[in-house]
Amino acid sequence: MSIKLEGLETSTVTWETRQASQINMIFTYIDKSLELPEKKKDVVKVGLSAYKLDNINIREAMHERYDAEIIGKDLFIKYDGGHKTKIHFNVAHSAMMQNPSWDVNIDMTCVMGDNNFRPDVGIWFRTLTFAQNSRPIANSCPPPNVWIEVFYNRDPDRSHALSKIDLIRQYSTDIEYVRISIPYAINPFPENSNPGLTTTPAIPTLEMPIRAPYIIYLRNANSNLVYYRMNWNEHLDLRCRWIIEFNIVLNVISQP
Repeated sequence: MSIKLEGLETSTVTWETRQASQINMIFTYIDKSLELPEKKKDVVKVGLSAYKLDNINIREAMHERYDAEIIGKDLFIKYDGGHKTKIHFNVAHSAMMQNPSWDVNIDMTCVMGDNNFRPDVGIWFRTLTFAQNSRPIANSCPPPNVWIEVFYNRDPDRSHALSKIDLIRQYSTDIEYVRISIPYAINPFPENSNPGLTTTPAIPTLEMPIRAPYIIYLRNANSNLVYYRMNWNEHLDLRCRWIIEFNIVLNVISQP
Protein backbone atom coordinates (compact mmCIF):
# COMPACT_ATOMS: atom_id res chain seq x y z
CA MET A 1 0.00 0.00 0.00
CA SER A 2 1.36 3.42 -0.92
CA ILE A 3 0.54 6.66 0.81
CA LYS A 4 0.73 9.94 -1.06
CA LEU A 5 1.78 12.72 1.27
CA GLU A 6 0.27 15.59 -0.69
CA GLY A 7 0.27 17.94 2.27
CA LEU A 8 3.96 17.34 2.94
CA GLU A 9 4.86 17.86 -0.72
CA THR A 10 2.93 21.12 -0.81
CA SER A 11 4.59 22.28 2.39
CA THR A 12 8.06 21.50 1.00
CA VAL A 13 7.39 23.35 -2.24
CA THR A 14 6.03 26.34 -0.33
CA TRP A 15 9.11 26.44 1.91
CA GLU A 16 11.49 26.22 -1.05
CA THR A 17 9.57 28.95 -2.88
CA ARG A 18 9.66 31.19 0.18
CA GLN A 19 13.40 30.62 0.61
CA ALA A 20 14.11 31.35 -3.07
CA SER A 21 12.06 34.54 -2.78
CA GLN A 22 14.03 35.62 0.28
CA ILE A 23 17.35 34.95 -1.48
CA ASN A 24 16.27 36.97 -4.51
CA MET A 25 15.15 39.82 -2.26
CA ILE A 26 18.56 39.89 -0.54
CA PHE A 27 20.37 39.73 -3.89
CA THR A 28 18.33 42.65 -5.22
CA TYR A 29 19.18 44.74 -2.16
CA ILE A 30 22.90 43.92 -2.41
CA ASP A 31 23.02 44.63 -6.15
CA LYS A 32 21.38 48.02 -5.67
CA SER A 33 23.77 48.84 -2.83
CA LEU A 34 26.76 48.05 -5.05
CA GLU A 35 25.56 50.57 -7.63
CA LEU A 36 26.03 53.49 -5.22
CA PRO A 37 29.07 55.71 -6.03
CA GLU A 38 30.52 55.44 -2.51
CA LYS A 39 30.69 51.66 -2.88
CA LYS A 40 33.49 51.78 -5.47
CA LYS A 41 36.23 50.79 -3.01
CA ASP A 42 38.72 47.97 -2.32
CA VAL A 43 36.31 46.51 0.24
CA VAL A 44 32.56 47.04 0.07
CA LYS A 45 30.42 46.68 3.17
CA VAL A 46 26.70 46.01 2.80
CA GLY A 47 24.62 46.01 5.97
CA LEU A 48 22.08 43.19 6.13
CA SER A 49 20.57 43.76 9.57
CA ALA A 50 17.07 43.79 8.04
CA TYR A 51 17.41 40.17 6.90
CA LYS A 52 17.64 36.85 8.68
CA LEU A 53 20.94 35.15 7.85
CA ASP A 54 20.63 32.06 10.03
CA ASN A 55 19.75 29.79 7.09
CA ILE A 56 22.70 27.86 5.67
CA ASN A 57 21.29 27.77 2.14
CA ILE A 58 20.91 31.55 2.12
CA ARG A 59 24.47 32.07 3.37
CA GLU A 60 25.85 29.64 0.80
CA ALA A 61 23.93 31.38 -1.99
CA MET A 62 25.42 34.73 -0.96
CA HIS A 63 28.95 33.33 -0.93
CA GLU A 64 28.53 31.68 -4.32
CA ARG A 65 27.22 34.85 -5.93
CA TYR A 66 29.51 37.45 -4.37
CA ASP A 67 32.61 35.55 -3.11
CA ALA A 68 32.06 37.52 0.06
CA GLU A 69 32.57 37.35 3.80
CA ILE A 70 29.71 37.52 6.28
CA ILE A 71 30.77 39.08 9.56
CA GLY A 72 27.94 39.59 12.01
CA LYS A 73 25.09 41.13 10.00
CA ASP A 74 27.36 42.65 7.36
CA LEU A 75 28.50 41.41 3.96
CA PHE A 76 32.03 42.31 2.85
CA ILE A 77 33.07 42.04 -0.81
CA LYS A 78 36.74 42.48 -1.68
CA TYR A 79 38.04 43.64 -5.05
CA ASP A 80 41.65 42.49 -5.12
CA GLY A 81 43.16 43.41 -8.48
CA GLY A 82 46.25 41.95 -10.14
CA HIS A 83 48.92 42.74 -7.54
CA LYS A 84 47.09 41.16 -4.63
CA THR A 85 46.07 38.13 -6.69
CA LYS A 86 49.68 37.47 -7.73
CA ILE A 87 50.87 37.84 -4.14
CA HIS A 88 48.23 35.33 -3.00
CA PHE A 89 49.58 32.83 -5.51
CA ASN A 90 53.23 33.44 -4.57
CA VAL A 91 52.53 33.11 -0.86
CA ALA A 92 50.47 29.94 -1.33
CA HIS A 93 53.17 28.40 -3.53
CA SER A 94 55.82 29.23 -0.93
CA ALA A 95 53.78 27.50 1.78
CA MET A 96 53.25 24.39 -0.35
CA MET A 97 56.99 24.19 -1.03
CA GLN A 98 57.73 24.61 2.67
CA ASN A 99 55.58 21.63 3.70
CA PRO A 100 53.78 19.55 1.04
CA SER A 101 51.62 17.90 3.72
CA TRP A 102 49.92 21.20 4.55
CA ASP A 103 46.51 21.88 3.04
CA VAL A 104 47.01 25.31 1.43
CA ASN A 105 44.03 27.16 -0.04
CA ILE A 106 43.32 30.55 -1.56
CA ASP A 107 39.98 32.23 -0.69
CA MET A 108 38.67 29.17 1.15
CA THR A 109 35.59 29.91 3.25
CA CYS A 110 35.84 29.06 6.93
CA VAL A 111 33.42 29.33 9.85
CA MET A 112 34.09 31.10 13.15
CA GLY A 113 31.00 31.43 15.32
CA ASP A 114 28.31 33.12 13.22
CA ASN A 115 30.93 34.56 10.85
CA ASN A 116 32.04 33.24 7.47
CA PHE A 117 35.53 34.37 6.47
CA ARG A 118 37.58 33.98 3.29
CA PRO A 119 41.30 34.18 4.15
CA ASP A 120 43.37 35.26 1.16
CA VAL A 121 45.66 32.31 1.89
CA GLY A 122 44.95 29.71 4.55
CA ILE A 123 47.15 26.87 5.76
CA TRP A 124 45.52 23.91 7.48
CA PHE A 125 47.90 21.46 9.13
CA ARG A 126 45.24 18.75 8.85
CA THR A 127 43.71 18.16 5.40
CA LEU A 128 40.14 19.37 5.09
CA THR A 129 37.50 16.75 4.38
CA PHE A 130 35.74 16.35 1.05
CA ALA A 131 32.54 17.69 2.62
CA GLN A 132 34.30 20.76 4.03
CA ASN A 133 35.81 21.52 0.63
CA SER A 134 32.47 21.05 -1.14
CA ARG A 135 30.23 22.94 1.29
CA PRO A 136 32.43 24.73 3.81
CA ILE A 137 29.60 26.62 5.50
CA ALA A 138 27.22 23.68 5.87
CA ASN A 139 30.05 21.47 7.13
CA SER A 140 31.66 24.08 9.39
CA CYS A 141 35.08 24.34 7.79
CA PRO A 142 37.41 25.39 10.63
CA PRO A 143 39.67 28.45 10.39
CA PRO A 144 43.22 27.82 9.15
CA ASN A 145 46.17 27.33 11.46
CA VAL A 146 48.01 30.05 9.55
CA TRP A 147 45.96 32.93 8.15
CA ILE A 148 47.45 35.27 5.53
CA GLU A 149 45.76 38.38 4.16
CA VAL A 150 46.97 41.10 1.82
CA PHE A 151 45.59 44.62 1.94
CA TYR A 152 46.21 48.03 0.46
CA ASN A 153 47.56 50.57 2.92
CA ARG A 154 44.43 52.68 2.85
CA ASP A 155 40.93 52.48 4.27
CA PRO A 156 38.58 50.68 4.07
CA ASP A 157 40.90 47.83 3.06
CA ARG A 158 43.29 48.52 5.93
CA SER A 159 40.62 48.99 8.61
CA HIS A 160 38.81 45.83 7.47
CA ALA A 161 42.05 43.87 7.81
CA LEU A 162 42.79 45.20 11.28
CA SER A 163 39.24 44.63 12.53
CA LYS A 164 39.63 40.87 12.10
CA ILE A 165 42.38 40.67 14.71
CA ASP A 166 39.97 41.07 17.64
CA LEU A 167 37.61 38.49 16.15
CA ILE A 168 40.42 35.98 15.76
CA ARG A 169 41.46 36.55 19.36
CA GLN A 170 37.86 36.03 20.44
CA TYR A 171 37.28 32.72 18.66
CA SER A 172 40.68 31.06 18.49
CA THR A 173 43.84 31.23 20.57
CA ASP A 174 46.27 29.39 18.33
CA ILE A 175 46.02 30.96 14.86
CA GLU A 176 49.11 32.56 13.38
CA TYR A 177 47.88 35.68 11.64
CA VAL A 178 49.95 37.54 9.04
CA ARG A 179 48.76 40.76 7.40
CA ILE A 180 50.74 41.99 4.40
CA SER A 181 50.26 45.66 3.54
CA ILE A 182 51.15 46.86 0.05
CA PRO A 183 51.15 50.45 -1.22
CA TYR A 184 48.34 51.82 -3.31
CA ALA A 185 50.67 53.72 -5.61
CA ILE A 186 51.05 55.01 -9.16
CA ASN A 187 54.72 54.07 -9.46
CA PRO A 188 56.26 50.65 -8.73
CA PHE A 189 58.33 49.88 -5.66
CA PRO A 190 62.12 50.37 -6.17
CA GLU A 191 63.84 47.33 -7.67
CA ASN A 192 66.16 45.04 -5.73
CA SER A 193 69.67 46.51 -5.90
CA ASN A 194 71.25 43.26 -4.65
CA PRO A 195 69.37 40.36 -6.22
CA GLY A 196 70.51 36.86 -5.40
CA LEU A 197 71.62 37.57 -1.83
CA THR A 198 70.69 35.13 0.92
CA THR A 199 67.82 36.57 2.93
CA THR A 200 68.23 37.58 6.58
CA PRO A 201 65.64 37.78 9.39
CA ALA A 202 63.66 41.01 9.46
CA ILE A 203 63.91 43.24 12.52
CA PRO A 204 60.60 44.38 14.06
CA THR A 205 59.69 48.04 14.42
CA LEU A 206 58.26 49.65 17.55
CA GLU A 207 54.96 50.61 15.92
CA MET A 208 52.98 50.07 12.74
CA PRO A 209 54.76 51.76 9.82
CA ILE A 210 52.95 54.58 8.07
CA ARG A 211 54.14 53.62 4.61
CA ALA A 212 53.73 50.23 2.96
CA PRO A 213 54.95 47.63 2.36
CA TYR A 214 54.93 46.21 5.87
CA ILE A 215 53.74 43.16 7.80
CA ILE A 216 51.59 42.84 10.91
CA TYR A 217 52.23 39.55 12.69
CA LEU A 218 50.19 37.92 15.44
CA ARG A 219 52.02 34.86 16.76
CA ASN A 220 48.93 33.69 18.66
CA ALA A 221 45.90 35.24 20.32
CA ASN A 222 47.74 35.89 23.58
CA SER A 223 50.70 37.67 22.01
CA ASN A 224 51.17 41.29 21.03
CA LEU A 225 51.14 42.49 17.45
CA VAL A 226 54.58 42.76 15.87
CA TYR A 227 55.34 45.04 12.92
CA TYR A 228 57.95 44.65 10.19
CA ARG A 229 58.94 46.90 7.32
CA MET A 230 59.35 44.83 4.18
CA ASN A 231 62.83 45.27 2.76
CA TRP A 232 64.54 43.38 -0.03
CA ASN A 233 66.38 40.18 0.90
CA GLU A 234 64.73 39.80 4.31
CA HIS A 235 62.32 37.21 5.66
CA LEU A 236 59.98 36.45 8.55
CA ASP A 237 60.24 33.20 10.55
CA LEU A 238 56.81 32.01 11.63
CA ARG A 239 56.02 29.83 14.62
CA CYS A 240 55.06 26.99 12.25
CA ARG A 241 58.65 27.11 10.88
CA TRP A 242 57.58 28.55 7.56
CA ILE A 243 59.88 31.28 6.28
CA ILE A 244 58.11 34.03 4.33
CA GLU A 245 60.62 35.72 2.07
CA PHE A 246 59.70 39.35 1.49
CA ASN A 247 61.06 39.19 -2.05
CA ILE A 248 58.05 37.14 -3.22
CA VAL A 249 55.89 40.16 -2.40
CA LEU A 250 58.29 42.91 -3.44
CA ASN A 251 58.92 41.23 -6.80
CA VAL A 252 55.25 41.77 -7.63
CA ILE A 253 54.90 45.42 -6.64
CA SER A 254 58.26 46.41 -8.18
CA GLN A 255 57.31 45.32 -11.70
CA PRO A 256 56.99 48.33 -14.06
